[in-house]
Amino acid sequence: MNNTVVIENIKKWLKQTKSSQVWLAEQIQVSPTMLSQMLKGERKIQTKHLISICKVTGMTPNQLAKDENKQDSNESAYVLMGELSSRESTREFKKLLLDIKSYVDLEAMTHE
Repeated sequence: MNNTVVIENIKKWLKQTKSSQVWLAEQIQVSPTMLSQMLKGERKIQTKHLISICKVTGMTPNQLAKDENKQDSNESAYVLMGELSSRESTREFKKLLLDIKSYVDLEAMTHE
């Protein structure tokens, strides 16, 4: 996961929502100085802080890491053999796939 892209997406979200860095720091329970260092790239954003930021912003780790200026050719593809029996099972299956992808991305990020 590219830290620079994550930082830019957080800054973009702050600007779009007219939220301050101080407010975000309070929400994720870090000092404003620490958040400032993270958003300047002086300090790596730890997984626990990334998860907190995702909760506050309502974005997934994938959304935070998505570079709007770059086409991602490494997107995973999922193929389901057969059919799901109801809308609810389809919804649950899609949620499961999203959860798996988010977990894999978080695992990859922790090993960078």
